Amino acid sequence: MIFLLTLYLLIYLLVSYLSIYQYSIPLTRILRIILSIGLLLFSFSLLVGITATSWWVFLLVLALVINIEITAFKHRINDQKGVLILHIFTLMLTVLIIGVSFFNYSV
Repeated sequence: MIFLLTLYLLIYLLVSYLSIYQYSIPLTRILRIILSIGLLLFSFSLLVGITATSWWVFLLVLALVINIEITAFKHRINDQKGVLILHIFTLMLTVLIIGVSFFNYSV
């Protein structure tokens, strides 16, 4: 499950990057929103039958999705300093999601 979550997370980050910076068309924005909802549902489905500490994975994924949407907004209004801070926060959240999910599902 950790591998699937990591793979889905990387696909979501790739599609988000492409939809924000490379191909800013409505189709990629819709795909980004669909993938974010899918990532939230996938991380929530991992919580079934797992301890209460695994709720942190869902909360971190929710924070990541919100962070990506704020990054898209900041890029649209051309706030480069805010985008840089959000990139660092995205990297930190991604590492935390993988680390917390590895800790929760390996125990």
